[in-house]
Amino acid sequence: MSEYVGRSSDYSCRRVIGGLLVVALLVLPCAVLSEGSGWAGGVGDGNLRLTVTVNGRADSDRRPPEVRVGTWVVKRYRLLNLSEADLHRVRVLDPGAPAGSVRCPAGPLPAAEEVECTARFRAVAGNHVRPVRAEGDVPSLRTRLTATARAGYVGVAGVLRLTEEVVIATPGAGSGSSAASGAGSGTDADADAGAGAGGVGGVATVTYTVTNRGNLPLYAVRVEDPGLALAPGAPDCGGQGGTVAVLAPDTSALCRAALRLRPGTYRSTGRASGTDRATTFGAGGERVSAPVLTAGTSAVFVVREPPAPRTPAPRTPAPGAVGAGAGNGGTPGAPGAAGALAGAGTGTGTGAGTAPGAAGRSVPPAAPAVPGAGAVPGAVPPGAAPPDGVPPGAVPPSAVSPGTAVPPPVPPPGLRRADGLDDEGFLGRVRRRAREAREFGVATTLLLLLIPAAVAAALLGSRRK
Repeated sequence: MSEYVGRSSDYSCRRVIGGLLVVALLVLPCAVLSEGSGWAGGVGDGNLRLTVTVNGRADSDRRPPEVRVGTWVVKRYRLLNLSEADLHRVRVLDPGAPAGSVRCPAGPLPAAEEVECTARFRAVAGNHVRPVRAEGDVPSLRTRLTATARAGYVGVAGVLRLTEEVVIATPGAGSGSSAASGAGSGTDADADAGAGAGGVGGVATVTYTVTNRGNLPLYAVRVEDPGLALAPGAPDCGGQGGTVAVLAPDTSALCRAALRLRPGTYRSTGRASGTDRATTFGAGGERVSAPVLTAGTSAVFVVREPPAPRTPAPRTPAPGAVGAGAGNGGTPGAPGAAGALAGAGTGTGTGAGTAPGAAGRSVPPAAPAVPGAGAVPGAVPPGAAPPDGVPPGAVPPSAVSPGTAVPPPVPPPGLRRADGLDDEGFLGRVRRRAREAREFGVATTLLLLLIPAAVAAALLGSRRK
């Protein structure tokens, strides 16, 4: 009985050992991986975890840190492999970072371990909170594990711009000149009046234009000009003495200053300063206070001497005209000496005239007329015959006061024609003879046509009778 039992025990052990060998042969091929080493168990969704910090902030999905434009943004991506297989070709896809800026360690990510990828780049303006995606492959199972997280930052752009324009107003000038550069207190009318009263060269009106090109409001923006040495509180920015209290994004404000300057060359150097009061985060998570934003511009302009008052040039009377009286009772444009004497009528007036050959000689003003005296003694009344020996149109010597220029007597028409014929020359005489011959030929032709017609009419009339 005991032998039988012993043989049974040995047989059972052999069966158990044989069964274990069969199981091992069946399981061993499944444990061999084609690439890398690791176990395939526990691979699925949720086995890859991703967390992102931006400039030290881990909650950038809800409260993105504000980063000053141009400063560094540092993103850290922490990947945790919770599966039982190694991850190959681990990578991070972040649309909120410049292409190629994300760096991950080379090699696979072992099971139950973690790795950190980083990205470092300059901040740009605007909101850059985006979904981030991490990926890793399990080649033996032809599986890709993924994880997502939302992260980013807000770029703070504080940009201040200043331009200026200068307009010069000269007293007595019709318009002013201007000089612009990439922009005063008082009005132009007040400035012109002050310049005229002070006797300076002109008034320069400088207009400053300050603009907020950033994405946050600017506060206490102050405008000044060291080059022109403006007075305290100038220029005028809408009644706020050289300061703009609040300047919203993408808006501008005007400041003006009017300066009374002497003739010369001047250089304006405008300066503007302000702050957006935004505290930002540095690359390591430190807090950075808001800087003072500045902008500048310059312009060179010239203030010239005011133009001298223009004096009207004296008018020269036409030849043959003695002058014209100006005043009450004067006779403007009176010919000859009569024009000079006609200026002395009732009231005040002056007369001046010249005669051919006497140009440049001034005629003394006529004496005031005596009430009741209607004509100059010795003058020939209109329509009366001149005295003997005085040609028609000439002024009798008794009618001319001492010092008055008298034109020469005008010869009769026949005498003038004879003088002209004597001076015409040979060619002129030929032309005149030809013209007279043409005139005679026309008259002869008319006579030759009219005489026969008259004779024929007379004959016809006699026959009818």
